[in-house]
Amino acid sequence: MLQQLTFRQLKNALEETQHLPRTLYSEATSSDNWRRIREDVNYSEFWRALEKQAAELIESPVRSPLFTEFTLFGDTGNRAVFQTQRDHLYAGIHAFSMLAMTEDKQEWKSGLDNAIWNVCNEYTWVLPAHVGLYHNDYPNGIWDQPVPPRETVDLLSGMTAFTLAETVYLLKERLHPWVVHRVKEEIDKRIFQVYFNNPTPQNWELKTNNWPAVCSASIGATAIYMIEDSEKLAGMLWRVIGVLRNYFSGFDEQGATPEGPAYWQFGFSYFVYFAELLKERTHGQISLLSEEKVERIAQFPQFCMLTGGKVVNFSDSPDEVTLNTGLIQRLKQYVPSLQLPNEEYHLKPVPGNWLDSTRLMLWSSSQTESLASTGSDERVQEQIFTGNQWVISKVRDSRGGTTAFAAKGGHNEEPHNHNDLGHFIIHVDGQNILADLGLGLYTKQYFQPSYRYEMINAGSHGHSVPIIDGCRQGFGKSYRSEIVYSQISEDNVQIVMDLTKAYACLSLEGLTREFIWKRPINETPQLIITDKAIFTNRPESFQEVFISSVQPQETGSGRLQMNSVTLVYDPEQWELEIEHIFVDSQYKTGAPFYRIVLNRTQVEREIISEFRFEMSEMA
Repeated sequence: MLQQLTFRQLKNALEETQHLPRTLYSEATSSDNWRRIREDVNYSEFWRALEKQAAELIESPVRSPLFTEFTLFGDTGNRAVFQTQRDHLYAGIHAFSMLAMTEDKQEWKSGLDNAIWNVCNEYTWVLPAHVGLYHNDYPNGIWDQPVPPRETVDLLSGMTAFTLAETVYLLKERLHPWVVHRVKEEIDKRIFQVYFNNPTPQNWELKTNNWPAVCSASIGATAIYMIEDSEKLAGMLWRVIGVLRNYFSGFDEQGATPEGPAYWQFGFSYFVYFAELLKERTHGQISLLSEEKVERIAQFPQFCMLTGGKVVNFSDSPDEVTLNTGLIQRLKQYVPSLQLPNEEYHLKPVPGNWLDSTRLMLWSSSQTESLASTGSDERVQEQIFTGNQWVISKVRDSRGGTTAFAAKGGHNEEPHNHNDLGHFIIHVDGQNILADLGLGLYTKQYFQPSYRYEMINAGSHGHSVPIIDGCRQGFGKSYRSEIVYSQISEDNVQIVMDLTKAYACLSLEGLTREFIWKRPINETPQLIITDKAIFTNRPESFQEVFISSVQPQETGSGRLQMNSVTLVYDPEQWELEIEHIFVDSQYKTGAPFYRIVLNRTQVEREIISEFRFEMSEMA
């Protein structure tokens, strides 16, 4: 319905239902639902942590971030100091609102009044890392100016407005009326006037990543809660829906996003939250989740889930992702074929996020057994996502173990991009053995291409791709791959990528990488990679790089064993180097990886390289 919806349909639906009795976020208005999740043993630890946090906030109120903490990002690129202090300040909204929904205690009501008042006192709800998004040279040319840049709406300001609007809607009678009035004033000033009263597009409206989903959905949800006039609301929501259509265009026809499963959840969940509120506001006349493409998008993380909590984590994604079971169960109402993940992939509710945690608990079934995975009887689950050029193949053995292969192409200016065309992952026994380093440490420098692609997380030298005559892959949309052949047969998955345009190498005339993933029944899988490079002149060097999460052991000439995966290569053609590297990310510090570098001993104008990755029997 998202693509076919007209403004007239939207306006009519809002007007026709304006005076009808309605309830928004109906699950949260039921005292029985709150009693259920408060007494659910699965959430006992969460509620204990919430009460402890509330007691600490009452005993020791949190100060606002300092000005020098706010400007630290501009001075050094560090964003963690401010964001940590900001999270402490905002924690009271989430903690006291959830507790107040379950029990009418004066200290929780007072705590919530104070928490909301403190947030309304903030200079801006926009993170320092996102200040100045309108500026052409962002993030440069902002922090050294005599006056601050104009206000914008970013992820956190949109989510803050959404949270406050929902909290006021549900707890209005328990809040001080001045606090309620203040919330309405601040949302109008910081969100509605900034977004709707100025025709200049927001920086994120032109993107197709998670930003347009989170920002526009949050603004739209806030408007549904705050705006009574149906005609005015229709105009506001029409702009929001236009942005969401653009967001949907970032998914290929098979539902894949180049941002991977972690950012899939972040962006798509907010679209779902907004869609369900709009459905309630229009008494079911507008159901955006009935869109045909929703089914394919909703199924994407199922392909990315492997075993042991691991996922296919190309781009800026951690290698372990948990999913909101409330979100998945709500999507199952529209996509019955959707499978619930195993326990190891279940997201736990966290005290610091009202929007996600309440929906996780309130949208999840009250029947514990229904949260168990339905599993799959299929021996093979696989897909070639031709639009975004991902291939994922998972093979189950007779004992239920999973071996998986994934590879990617695309272009090198994707959302949360890494220069990684032709890169791949092999997953065996709960480990991504041939691995992706994942996201780096989020600083100002990490999001500036001149620094980002020198960092091993994002640069092609930190991925399992060749280095051609000393050249790494370049950054930009012009650096791209093409799928020249792909086939899924009974025993094999075969895909050939042309990687010539991934490199700005003057002597390179052509480069292809062929993957043959052999997975015959009753045999252990193996992967064969063949690279063919043609040069106009004989290159000075040619290197193949493979990234491993476990220490390689030489078990023979031309054989490197990495737990249950063995790399086989021709030792006459290659000299081996192994680098032990430690990688910092947003989630881990000093994670160990191994960079396997094979240097071609003899380079010619035409080089053909073949590598075989053999899987041993799974235990």
